[in-house]
Amino acid sequence: MRRATAADVEAIHRLLVANAADVSLFQQSDDRIRRDLDDFVVAIEAGQQVGCAALHHHTRANTEILAVAVDPHAHGRGVGAALVRACMTDAARTGATFVWLATGKPDYFARYGFRRMSKWRLPPRVVLRKVRLVLEQPMHRWLPALLGRHTFMWLPEQTPPPI
Repeated sequence: MRRATAADVEAIHRLLVANAADVSLFQQSDDRIRRDLDDFVVAIEAGQQVGCAALHHHTRANTEILAVAVDPHAHGRGVGAALVRACMTDAARTGATFVWLATGKPDYFARYGFRRMSKWRLPPRVVLRKVRLVLEQPMHRWLPALLGRHTFMWLPEQTPPPI
């Protein structure tokens, strides 16, 4: 596991595309990945990037885990778990008190202590950023994303979600 570098942009994009069937995983352009590159970590096996995840700090306290993607050939080997734990560790290290995510796989993230919450508990500017990300997706994904395909979850070990 390591921080992503500019040399990883193509691999991150490839990992997201390889998981495009997961409609809750937002696809990101190379430009978007470059813009948010400091958020990403990559998992390496045998010198190849086999997974990625991002930890985006909306504020010092409000941190989102997103873009967790694992090469389909590496599924079932604990890569996703290692990525989620790396993000959770980094969030704690940076002092984040509210760690959350939006997912189509709530049962998977519940294993790490995440619990459901209303997206309306997020600050309006964070919801607006998510809407912008939805509009960067292919048009056929807009309505399902805007109408509730994602389950919003937070880590209660931190502090309660903001009201």
